[in-house]
Amino acid sequence: MGLPQVNRMAYYGIVGPKNLPKEVVDKINAAVRKAVQDPAVKKRIEESGSIIMADTPEAFAKQMAEELAVYKNVVQKQNLKMED
Repeated sequence: MGLPQVNRMAYYGIVGPKNLPKEVVDKINAAVRKAVQDPAVKKRIEESGSIIMADTPEAFAKQMAEELAVYKNVVQKQNLKMED
């Protein structure tokens, strides 16, 4: 295909509307971080084969932007188009 190997992991995250107030973002982030520290929640997530990586909202936004750039490049290089 003329592309470097694309090996991406699936991940879950919580997103909200653009310009969500920082205090709301911080409150949600704190709640998520607390939840994933609960032994029962942690066990259930890990038993599903997932890895818990409760990072900062800024780090998650950066990761999403990097993922978008990778897939945008693939779409452009392969001239992929959406079909109705």
